[in-house]
Amino acid sequence: MPRQRHIIYTCAVFMDFGVAAILFAVTRRAAELHATGMQLGWLWAMWSLVYAIAVLFTGRLSDRLGRRRIAACGAGVAAMLILSCSFTTNVTILLWLTSGFGAALGAFWPPMIAWLSEGAPNSVALNARLSKFSAAWSVGLLLGFAATGFVYQHWPALAFWIPTGMLLIILGLLTLPVQPDEITEPTGSAPPVSIQKGRGFRKTGWLANFAVTLAFCGVIALFPQLATARGISADVHGGILALGRAAGLVAFLILPYLKFWQMRLWPLWLAQLIAVAGALAVALGNSTWMFAAGFAAIGFVSGYTYLASLYFTMEELTEKGKGGGFHEAVLGAGMFLGPVAAGWVGERYSIRAPYYFCAGALAVLVAVQMALVFWRRHNSSANQRPLSSR
Repeated sequence: MPRQRHIIYTCAVFMDFGVAAILFAVTRRAAELHATGMQLGWLWAMWSLVYAIAVLFTGRLSDRLGRRRIAACGAGVAAMLILSCSFTTNVTILLWLTSGFGAALGAFWPPMIAWLSEGAPNSVALNARLSKFSAAWSVGLLLGFAATGFVYQHWPALAFWIPTGMLLIILGLLTLPVQPDEITEPTGSAPPVSIQKGRGFRKTGWLANFAVTLAFCGVIALFPQLATARGISADVHGGILALGRAAGLVAFLILPYLKFWQMRLWPLWLAQLIAVAGALAVALGNSTWMFAAGFAAIGFVSGYTYLASLYFTMEELTEKGKGGGFHEAVLGAGMFLGPVAAGWVGERYSIRAPYYFCAGALAVLVAVQMALVFWRRHNSSANQRPLSSR
């Protein structure tokens, strides 16, 4: 009988393979149909908005009705919608179908995150689980972008059918009897890290995750237009996106072995400035290697900020479904606002303007995060509270 967390990791790989496949295939098809920058922005943003709203309810719903039941419903509906996308070349219809996909996805992730986090005996075990989980869905995105780029180049319809099959596999996995994870699972030799509540870690993690997601999704959503204009083939396009996810996977694999990021905020700010440089590399790039370097930089940082936000949330909050839902809502908000704003900038100014906007918006949001923390510490000092060394 498989262990609970192994089923969750496997489902994460298959689900985000499907996510990568539909996002690549839909936006690439729209770009080839000469969709405007604004249309491409909305294709990415609309499903993200629906997702951000849905996760605020589905996590709490899974607290009452059960994790697997809600997640299975989401996977089943998502499979039907991905398959439906293969039968249309109308951009408006694709917009509505992907919006429904966002709602279905919203029913899947918060229950799975909560299910995984339940029973972790301490922060070391929790960090290990969340890192493996993040690595699993990152592998799904990496394989999804790489494979779909190649498949779409030769058999466009198959790019929708393969992920449909993977989501149906998820349905089967969620019906299997599982062996619950034991509280006494190995936790490693490193001592647990205690997150001090009220020190701003959770909120800064949310803001950082929102900021990098906004910038990264803005870049990804508008890149099909730049890729087609530069004559980049679908398989190379998919490879560039896959490289961004591979960099995020590297972050998920190495961060569990590093403890400084769990106790300090400055690495989070420094990492986001590296992502700013990545967005600028895409804005200035005229060769495949520059685009690849930019995506790799932003992808690595997105892995860091995602894990930091998820870890601080699950460590600090006791209501796991609610916490997972709010973490995903922040993520969804970034996925919505980035493409919409970048699409508007591209429509109004130039094909390169969205990438400058993403870099600038991220830099401003980093400054906001720092200002909020410094303001909090100043108030603590004024009230004669002990200052954190962080």
